[in-house]
Amino acid sequence: MLSPRNQNRAKQLAEHIQNVEVAEDNQAVLRESGIIFIAVPPQIVEHVSTPLTFSEDHQILSFVSGHSIEKLQSLVTPAKRIARMIPLPSIARHEGPIILSPPSPGIAALFQETGSLVEVEQETELETLCAVTALMAPYFGLLERCVDWLGINGVKKSNAMDFTGALFHGLGQTPDASPGKDFAQLSIEHATPMGFNEHAYRELKKIGWYDDISKTLDLISNRLAGKAAFKDGLERPDYTKSS
Repeated sequence: MLSPRNQNRAKQLAEHIQNVEVAEDNQAVLRESGIIFIAVPPQIVEHVSTPLTFSEDHQILSFVSGHSIEKLQSLVTPAKRIARMIPLPSIARHEGPIILSPPSPGIAALFQETGSLVEVEQETELETLCAVTALMAPYFGLLERCVDWLGINGVKKSNAMDFTGALFHGLGQTPDASPGKDFAQLSIEHATPMGFNEHAYRELKKIGWYDDISKTLDLISNRLAGKAAFKDGLERPDYTKSS
């Protein structure tokens, strides 16, 4: 049962999925549903939720980033069963992590086939994990830089794209094929002594590239906690000071 808020998207889903129905309004969604999914931008969650009458029987699952269960509680009273989930784009392909807090067997059963479900007891742990999702765009920025560099050095773009995508896709599958090994071990295994990988890893580490990643995650974590804003940034590192 879908909200009619985004009419075009709701219509497309109803046309393509047999058991999808578009409700006349949001209250009709609540009236016909036992589990309520709240999936709106954070800045309008109060505007959307406040006019609605929730039931004590409703189970609430929020996809709203940065909106705590405590905040949601006041918006969905008298409903008491509230959980938060962070689904990522890759679950459209049934891949990647889905973070759920607190654990809920019923909710877990709905999502266990759509990706790798990670259930955490503490909401603070969910927020910390959420910070790492901010590296999705930088990840593709890294791949873009690889493709650009290959192009500058004479590689046709289609070949550069195919090669770079396949290289990093293969690396992404490595942890599943290496049970019991952490990322530090895999880093060592992928670095032949005095080889290219060890050389690249040493130089990136020396100029503080990995430290900058940690600082960026600290910044995003502070933003999730309301202690920083989009305008805040990191100081530009002075790589000339590296020895």
